[in-house]
Amino acid sequence: MENVKTIDPHLLVCYDGTPASTKIISYLKELFSSVSVEITLLKIIPHPSASQSIETDLYKKLQKEAILEEKAKEVFLQAERELKEISERLKEALPAKFYTRVLFKYGDIAEGIISFSKENLFDAILVGRRGLSKIATYILGGVTHKLIIASPVPLWLIRGDNWNKKIFVSLDLSEIGLRLTDYVSFIFANHKDVEITFFHIFYPFSDLKYFEGNVEELIELTKNEEYKEFFINIKNRILENGLSTEKIKFKLKRGFLGPAGEIIREVKKGNYTTVVVGRRGRKGFEEFFLGSVSQKIISYFDDRTIWVVN
Repeated sequence: MENVKTIDPHLLVCYDGTPASTKIISYLKELFSSVSVEITLLKIIPHPSASQSIETDLYKKLQKEAILEEKAKEVFLQAERELKEISERLKEALPAKFYTRVLFKYGDIAEGIISFSKENLFDAILVGRRGLSKIATYILGGVTHKLIIASPVPLWLIRGDNWNKKIFVSLDLSEIGLRLTDYVSFIFANHKDVEITFFHIFYPFSDLKYFEGNVEELIELTKNEEYKEFFINIKNRILENGLSTEKIKFKLKRGFLGPAGEIIREVKKGNYTTVVVGRRGRKGFEEFFLGSVSQKIISYFDDRTIWVVN
């Protein structure tokens, strides 16, 4: 099939020099070593004036501002050099176009990242994921947690130490499922050796007990006209992005553990190291916090990368 895809994914990597953020680099090397992408390395640094007291004397104020301006220039250039050194090292392993950006921290970091990502039309925000299990962390906030809840741009939470090219997609038979299909097929359209599985859990007493195969077989087998039309739409979106339907396996089964439990079991059984989940439109912090399927999956896995797609 002719590859119709002409736009490379543009990924925003939030880098702060911590072990959590350096894992992002390792993940990209593993998953995109033979794929053309665009990568912007972003580092947000505190402005030297943030830690200074207010000066009332005009002469001293002007003197301090001059010193702070020089110091700000120094830390900015240092951060810029660091990102450029990282991008040069990455060029040896990734066929990507690299850009670097340093921003001073003003206000909320998460809001700054979201604003920057929307302005520049990134296809994903990549962050090193820290612990998400403590209730106190949710209540008190944190950059990653705010991004999960508020970012309209898909968020990749990079966790773990070893990754493969097996991608697990939690498929919802709704508009969310179509968006996930569109997004995943766009990201991997030029990928030659990725293995993608779309997984869906039926209610325990549904007519279809089990299916595993490609989308063509699924369309032929499906008797329900509404579902058949949905799977035809899925097939069309995959092809429109230039991805071969042969690269994607569909697995549908009855579930007795609940959606989250069945997904967790399937991910572990198949040794998938990247899990893609959808996030419904934001209806408030409480809904997400109190136990959506996506939140349970994010909280459970501390050794795999999770993509959260709005």
